[in-house]
Amino acid sequence: MRLENKIAVVTGSGSGLGKAIAMRFADEGATAIVVDVNEQNMTSAVADIEARGGKARGYRVDVADQRALRDFMEELIGTHGRIDILVNNAGITRYRAFGAVGPEDWDAVLGLDLKAVFFCAQAASSYMVRQQYGKIVNISSSLGTGTTPHVGSLSAGAAAPYASAKAAVIQLTQILARELGPSGINVNCVAPGFFLTPLTGSARSPQEVEEHIRVRTEMAVLRRAGKLEELANAVLFLASDESSFITGETIRVDGGRTDRM
Repeated sequence: MRLENKIAVVTGSGSGLGKAIAMRFADEGATAIVVDVNEQNMTSAVADIEARGGKARGYRVDVADQRALRDFMEELIGTHGRIDILVNNAGITRYRAFGAVGPEDWDAVLGLDLKAVFFCAQAASSYMVRQQYGKIVNISSSLGTGTTPHVGSLSAGAAAPYASAKAAVIQLTQILARELGPSGINVNCVAPGFFLTPLTGSARSPQEVEEHIRVRTEMAVLRRAGKLEELANAVLFLASDESSFITGETIRVDGGRTDRM
């Protein structure tokens, strides 16, 4: 058990990549703290983890709300006494035609995909510093490592807020690694490529989803979409002590994207 008795917080873990990460952590002995703004998804994820024999607790939290985030962290410490692992996975995207992207789109996306990452790390690390131990893993995206054609009726500019936030998360990871390293805290990042998640079809027609899958799989030298457990395994490595001498790094889990090689 690589995470035995660890308290592992995974934001946005009611579904998709976050849920896969939380389940993998629980399989390795951690108590998975499922944090999601969607209470139904959160409850379902906890039940699924427990059905596999794992330990989990659910908290409905909007991590973009700093007061709610602070209250959650205080409650968590009061219950468990420590925070060993934080995975900043919660995120959204808003695809708009380039000319239609407005301030509200930037505010919503950066508020969750960047600001919440910073404030979650800030809140959790205050306890990790006392412990002189902690693992923070930020989830970026292949869109944070370079531009790529947008599939469907929208232009690449439709993803500008999301791509900008995810690129900033990579830089933020390096800053936090430098800041927190002397306190025994490792901060790393994972940049996923194409995985089938609820976000895949959130702003696309069925025909656009089909085309998106075709184009994205052709971009990868492995010629397929990633499996959720493959992403979870990479995050597990960075959250475990097997990566104890790695910090400030970004691992691309993208099947070998030819547009990045």
